[in-house]
Amino acid sequence: MIKQTFPTCPACRSGHLHPAERVRTFSPHGKTVEVQLLTSRCDQCGEETTRAAQQKENLVRLAARKAHYGGLLLGEDILALRKRYGLTQQDASKIFGKGIIAFSRYENEVTYPDDSTTLLLQLAIESPSVMKSLADKANIELPLWAARCEDEQRVKVRPLTKVYDAAQAGSRHQERYVASGSSAALGNNFAKAWSVHLVPTRQTLTLPDASNEGRMTRKVSAS
Repeated sequence: MIKQTFPTCPACRSGHLHPAERVRTFSPHGKTVEVQLLTSRCDQCGEETTRAAQQKENLVRLAARKAHYGGLLLGEDILALRKRYGLTQQDASKIFGKGIIAFSRYENEVTYPDDSTTLLLQLAIESPSVMKSLADKANIELPLWAARCEDEQRVKVRPLTKVYDAAQAGSRHQERYVASGSSAALGNNFAKAWSVHLVPTRQTLTLPDASNEGRMTRKVSAS
C-alpha cells in the first residue's frame, strides 16, 4: 500500500498541509450565496495555505456564483477594471463620484454599487473611451492609459478567399486576399484606420481536357 505524503507547511516547517475547505459568503440582492473554497491546513500550527491547483479551482467556483447576481457586478470585475488602468481605490472612487473607501467595499463585496454606479462601471468596462472621459472630468490621470491604447492597436490579420471563373473556357483561377489593418488612438477616442492589401497567390490546378472527353488532363497555371 502506497503511503500518501503531504507537503511541508511553509509557515512552521514542521507540520504538513492537508486538504481542507472554507466557506466564503456573499450577499447580492440581500440573499446569501455560499461558495466552498479549497485550501490546505497545517496539522501542527493550523496555518492555511492555498496551493496553485486549489486556487485555479477556486476561481472557477467563484465565477459560477455570477448566476445569482442578476445585473450586479462581481467584486473581481470591479477590481479588474481598477487594475487595468493602474488606479488606486481612492482615485477610482473619485472618478465614479463615491466616498474614499467605496471601491474597497465594492471589491470585497461588503456593499454593492447602486444601479446608476453599476451602469457607469459596466460602460467603463466595455468602452475605454468612457473610462477616459470620466477620468478627465474628475481630473484623475489613468497611469496605464497608454498601455491600454497599445492594446487597442493590435488588430488580427484575417485571410479572405475569393474563387471566380476566369474568362478562358474550361479554366478556373483562385485568388487569396489578405487584409491587414491597424488602429490609432486619436485624442480621447479610438479610431480604426484600415489599409487593405489584396495579394493574389499562384496555384496550379489539374483540369479535364475537353478535347479528349476527360480521359487526359492538362495543367493550367493561375496567376
